[in-house]
Amino acid sequence: MTTTLFHGAPATCSLDALTLHAGGRADGRVLCSDLSLQFAPGERWVVLGPNGAGKSTLIAALAGLSAPHAGAVHIDGVPIARARAQALAQRRSWCPQFWLDPFAAAAWETVACAIEATHPELSADDTQRAAREWLAQFDMGVLADNDVRALSGGERQRVALATAFAQRAPLVLLDEPTAHLDWAHQVLLRDVLFDWSAAGGTIVTAVHDINLAWTIATHALLFNGRGRVRWGTREDILTAELLSNAYDIDISVRNEDGARWFRVELGAAENRR
Repeated sequence: MTTTLFHGAPATCSLDALTLHAGGRADGRVLCSDLSLQFAPGERWVVLGPNGAGKSTLIAALAGLSAPHAGAVHIDGVPIARARAQALAQRRSWCPQFWLDPFAAAAWETVACAIEATHPELSADDTQRAAREWLAQFDMGVLADNDVRALSGGERQRVALATAFAQRAPLVLLDEPTAHLDWAHQVLLRDVLFDWSAAGGTIVTAVHDINLAWTIATHALLFNGRGRVRWGTREDILTAELLSNAYDIDISVRNEDGARWFRVELGAAENRR
C-alpha cells in the first residue's frame, strides 16, 4: 500500500434530510425521503437493496454528480453543491459501475489523469510513478502499459479502482466495485478497504452480494425498493427479517465462529410467487 494513503485529514460526510427520486425526476418514484445520517472516518458502509431501489442514485448524490430532489450532502460540513471541483476531488473519489474508453490510453495514463487533476504539484515522473504503484497495488503492474480497451472486464475494473484510490481522497465511493472481479481480487479489494479505513478513511460502497457485504462492512444502509431505508451497524441491518423484507424473498442466516452467512431459501421463494 502507498505510504501516504490519502490527502489531508479524514473526511466526514453527512446526509441532511435527503430525498431522492428515481431518474432525478420530480415525478419519479421516491427512493428515500428525509434521510439524515453521517458517514464517519474509519467506517466502511455497504449500500444494499433490490435493483432500482436507489443504490447508484445515492452514490451519485454523495459524489455530487446528481442533485437530490430535496436536502443536501455535506463533506466536512460544506455542501458539496458549493464545493469547487478540484477541492471536492481531493476529498472524495468515485468509482462507477461502467466505463467509457473511446480513445487509446495505457492503463497507467488512465490512472495518471486522476492524479494530475487532484495533485498538480507532482512532476510528470512522480505522477507516472504513483500511477504505476497504484496499479501494482491492484495486481495490474504488469499490464500498466496495456491499452485499457484491450483489457478484460476484471482487469479494467482494477484500473478503475486504482484510479479512484490514486486520487488519495479520504472518502471513497464505490458502485458495484466487485462486479467483474474474481474471488482472489475481491479479497485484494477487501484488504485495501480495511487498510483505508484503519488509516481513518471512509468507504461507502454499493454491493449485491450480501455475504461479501457482511465481510467488508462496519455499517449498512438498506433500501427496500418501496421508498423505505434502514441503516445502522452491519449486525443491526444485515438480518434475515430486514433482508427478506427488502428483497421480497426468504433469506436465512447462519452464525458461525463470529461470522454470519446468508442464503436464499429457494423453496420458500417459489411459494411466494
